[in-house]
Amino acid sequence: MTDPGSNDSPELLSVAQTAKLLDVTRQRIHDLIKNGQIIAHKLGRYYYIEVTEVQRYKNQPTGKPYQPRSTNSQ
Repeated sequence: MTDPGSNDSPELLSVAQTAKLLDVTRQRIHDLIKNGQIIAHKLGRYYYIEVTEVQRYKNQPTGKPYQPRSTNSQ
């Protein structure tokens, strides 16, 4: 039996809170949700993002992947 005082549900952040953590606009967060780069849960009219999802997004590498130049000269 679970303890009613325990909180097994993940901590959820609003779009505004997420935008503040990532130092971007709320519109940017909505764009990231729409593009599938951040996974959000829609409750009613509003989106909520898990703290772990924000951490995952923050830890992604930025920019283009490294591709070494070819050493073949023609």
